[in-house]
Amino acid sequence: MTILFWDIDGTLMKTGRAGLYAFAQATCDLFGVAADLNSLETAGMTDCYIAGQIIARVTGRPATADEVRALIARYEQLLPEYLAIRQGRLMPAVADILANLAGDCSHVSLLLTGNTRAGAKAKLTHYGIAEYFDFEASGFGDNCPDRCELAAEALAAAQRRYSAHADRIFVIGDTPNDIRCGKAIGARTIAVATGTYSLGELTLHDPWWAVEQLPPPAEFMAKLSQAPGRGHTVYDSQR
Repeated sequence: MTILFWDIDGTLMKTGRAGLYAFAQATCDLFGVAADLNSLETAGMTDCYIAGQIIARVTGRPATADEVRALIARYEQLLPEYLAIRQGRLMPAVADILANLAGDCSHVSLLLTGNTRAGAKAKLTHYGIAEYFDFEASGFGDNCPDRCELAAEALAAAQRRYSAHADRIFVIGDTPNDIRCGKAIGARTIAVATGTYSLGELTLHDPWWAVEQLPPPAEFMAKLSQAPGRGHTVYDSQR
């Protein structure tokens, strides 16, 4: 069995920053503050962490656990509305790769995402790809601010359901945090420069494979099957 852990934002799709707009509205609803969140660092972060940073920004003090839960709950209520009004898209080759993987019983697509479970479901459903993922063996950012801790939880959930050698576990993402958390669980890391980080910036973190964008399914599957030794970065400058 080959396990593929997918990040969502910047890797599978771009939502036109629907999540940030939903968080901004939720902040206004709960704290009465029209917060400007454009400067907030969100790439590669978990929703739990983001919520805490927003609350600290608008209150001037650390967020409480109850406040974080309340802000996330309101954000999840608002997210489908903002997904509908913001212009987003799936990243190149994503739909074809996921469909190809779904037709191969030796591969399983899971999520390793900073999104909450409900937020991930809303985004993947809106863009028509939710059916390709096993949510029960995935990792979500509901309660975990640290990406490496989240990766460990996701790996444990996957191992309870599937059997896979360490060399057949891949983490696919668009940020240094995706690479970092993948390495933390001993997975091979695939960095894709379709988010806010360039290919050059991503390769500085020594992923197993780095590409400008995901290739067509046949090329993607061929690369997975090759799986050269750990520590060897495959740099694809043509894509």
